[in-house]
Amino acid sequence: MTLARRARGFTLLEVLVALTITGMVLGSLFALAGGSKQLAFRAGESLDVAIEARASVQFALLQDEYGEVEEILEGEQRFEIRANDYLEPVARKTEPMSFKLQHYEIVDEESDERIVGTRWIRLELPE
Repeated sequence: MTLARRARGFTLLEVLVALTITGMVLGSLFALAGGSKQLAFRAGESLDVAIEARASVQFALLQDEYGEVEEILEGEQRFEIRANDYLEPVARKTEPMSFKLQHYEIVDEESDERIVGTRWIRLELPE
């Protein structure tokens, strides 16, 4: 009879252990969900900044057909424009060219985002 009485239910200690384990699992799941939500929020903010910077660059390039990004973004203090190397000239040219392709990089001072692109540079003398 004592054996049948024992098999009827859980002891208080077993219930407390089960509740503790369940609480720890749920707590870690909520912490994981909260962390992923913060990560998604930060990624969204970074994407917004990158979209804003790209929109400024695209607007500058559309306004000026030769890609003088420096002049268009002059009023924006948050962007620093760095001109990099020219692309290699083509091996076979039929006539001198008045333009050259140049790599450039725009750095957003506030978020340290970098945008890399290529633009046409008008030369003083054809090459």
